[in-house]
Order: sequence, then structure tokens, then C-alpha cells
Amino acid sequence: MEWGLLAGLSDADRRVVLGSTHRRRFARGEVVFHEADPADTVHFVAEGRLAARRTTPDGDTVTFAVLGPGDAFGELAMLAPLPRRTSTVVALEPAVTQSLSFADFERLRAAHPAVERLLVELLAERVRRLSDHLLEALHVPADERVVRRLSALCERYGPPDPAVPAVVPLTQTEIGELAGASRPTTNRVLRVLAGQGVVVLHRGTVEVRDRAALARRAAR
Repeated sequence: MEWGLLAGLSDADRRVVLGSTHRRRFARGEVVFHEADPADTVHFVAEGRLAARRTTPDGDTVTFAVLGPGDAFGELAMLAPLPRRTSTVVALEPAVTQSLSFADFERLRAAHPAVERLLVELLAERVRRLSDHLLEALHVPADERVVRRLSALCERYGPPDPAVPAVVPLTQTEIGELAGASRPTTNRVLRVLAGQGVVVLHRGTVEVRDRAALARRAAR
């Protein structure tokens, strides 16, 4: 398993961190934690995929990220004792995480100074993600954001061989939420792609038949 946020640690320190985690299993649809819950753990995704969702000022719930093996979430728990969760995370399918508590992280920092780098990595990754999303929202048209997000989802759900179709088990509404695009815009973009033979639209899923064509369009 390639743990992105642990990549900067030595093999020995990585084993120390993972050895302090607890394996947790979640059924499809099970909530890992709710928005505004006390935050006391960070999770490293070992298996399955999960969605991160937030509540809008109007009371709607929107999906803003899909997390898969190698990703981490809940990292704000590492920054201060007992902060509040800023999102709800729910399993989209059976999932397994390795959870690390704030107390264990503090103990590791004291015993293994190199683990302090993990905190730096957590901060740097969050800033990078926020900066990328802000830049995209300000300068990339909604149509292109939909294509980019669908192409990225192919990496989450498709097999390693890009010649093999990928089935993305998300609704058009969820794909639009991830792209920050309206449902009509998302529907229009997907129908254009379907007309070109790039995707096939099913109820609740999008099958990407031509991943290479989608990737080329996303890279424009």
C-alpha cells in the first residue's frame, strides 16, 4: 500500500505510525463521523472508497471529495486537541481504514522526532488541495471541471489498464457536486460525452468506455 501522507517518513518510522493505528471496518452507507463531531482521529484508507460531504448554508448536503486506498482524512485531529469535524465521511462501499488517535500521535511525536514530519505533510497537503480547488473554481469553466472530475474518478474506480472501461458508481448529481457544477450543466456535459461514445449513462452509474479520450479532453 502506498500511503501518500506517510511517503516522507523512513520505512522504520512508517512502521511505527502504522503499528499505532487501529483497523476499522465500515459497511456501505455507514458514517465514519458526522460534521461537527469531536475530532480525535485521522484515518488512512486501506480498502474501499468513501465520500466526504458538507452541509451548505441552505441546508443541502454536497459531496466534495471521494477518498480511496492510500488517502487520509480527518487530519485536522492532528493539529489541536478536540477540534470539530468539518465534514461528514460515509462509506460508498465496504471500506477499511487505519485510524490514529490524537493521543497516540502526540506520544509518537515525543518518542520519534521524525514523525513530526507527518504533521508538516498533513498541513502541506491540505493547503495544496485548497489552493488547487480555489484556482480551479475561479478559472476553469464548469464544463471542463465536470470532465476533469470524471477523469479523476476513473483513476479511483477503473482498473490499472486504461484501455479497460471504468464504471463510476456515482449519480450525475454527485459528479456535479464534486465538480462544483449544476445538475443541468453536468447532465449536458455527460450527454455530449455519451453522444461521442466516450461514456454510457446508466441509472446511478457512469461507464467510461474511452478513458483515453476523456483523459485527453481533461488535460486541455
